Amino acid sequence: MKKNKVSFAIVGCGRIGTRHAKNIFNNSRTKLFIVCDIIKEKADNLAKQYNAKAVYNFEDLLKEDVDVINICTPSGLHAEMSIMVLKNKKHVLCEKPMTLNLIDADNVIEAEKESGKKFFLVKQNRYNPPIKVLKDCVYNKKLGKIILINCNVLWNRKKEYYEESNWKGTMKLDGGALMTQCSHFLDLMIWIGGKVKKVFAKMDNLGHPYMETEDTGFITLIFENGCIGSLQYTTCVYKKNMEGSMTILGNKGSIKVGGEYLNALEFWNVERLERPELELGNPANDYGTYKGSMSNHDKVIENVIRTLLDGEEIATNSQQGRESIEVMQAAYISSLKNKQIELPLNGEDYNFKLNEHSPLSGNKKNV
Repeated sequence: MKKNKVSFAIVGCGRIGTRHAKNIFNNSRTKLFIVCDIIKEKADNLAKQYNAKAVYNFEDLLKEDVDVINICTPSGLHAEMSIMVLKNKKHVLCEKPMTLNLIDADNVIEAEKESGKKFFLVKQNRYNPPIKVLKDCVYNKKLGKIILINCNVLWNRKKEYYEESNWKGTMKLDGGALMTQCSHFLDLMIWIGGKVKKVFAKMDNLGHPYMETEDTGFITLIFENGCIGSLQYTTCVYKKNMEGSMTILGNKGSIKVGGEYLNALEFWNVERLERPELELGNPANDYGTYKGSMSNHDKVIENVIRTLLDGEEIATNSQQGRESIEVMQAAYISSLKNKQIELPLNGEDYNFKLNEHSPLSGNKKNV
């Protein structure tokens, strides 16, 4: 008999794990069986809210009979946990970033191949209505030859953000503003612009001396198709998020998607094409003291279900996750070495591990 439901478990019962639980619960073709967190109160509260079983040890979770385990833990744990899930013959839905270094990304891909199971990566901004329009225009060559892709991530993260969890702002478990706040934007640049061949970056910690990672950076990308890309990012904006935008310039048109979180079509000038009416999008993920990306986890969960039950393609697979990790790793290396880095990474650049590097800020986390 053909399965008609997908069973899920969640490891990590914080804010993002709670968001996963809500979207699993609201889908008629899913069942949330188990939640796991080393903090018993968190697991118990989430389990009670969604009538699930609670466990407090990841090894115990791996023994449970579920189809998919959602990894909603600190970034530095994603690789190890993904590999363990795959080796235990379960599918993985992993929050971004896939890993904190390229070696770990390749280890995840190898584990996926050996297991025969699937790795899904959360990149929910691909579902933003204006981004879908932008992707369609580029894919169908409506903008002609692409000349420039620019992203601005001008956000705020206050001291309270780093105080609420001991892993945030650390090299070992967080990775930095590029890995945490900006990986969605870089993913979109690669998804729309294609493969990157050269990277140059400058990074620093300019406003958060109490954490280890960078909070500000500027990255230049040279794509294989000749297009130039630039990503300017910071979490030092005064008081609240200012802008999360993506601009693409082609020889037949220009489009800017902006707003706080890629939620608005701010500029449209395309040859022989009228400005489209956008479908209504979801609001931003609201975390109280700050806002994140558009809340499209319902669509991410739906893609997992349709892939496993209906044969749909994975929206963001492990290889696409690897592409982003390689570019981000090249950016960190470029900033540290003050030189342009060519892809693919080889030798010591391939072996570089950001999560084992000394603090980029020069400071140990002290909040």
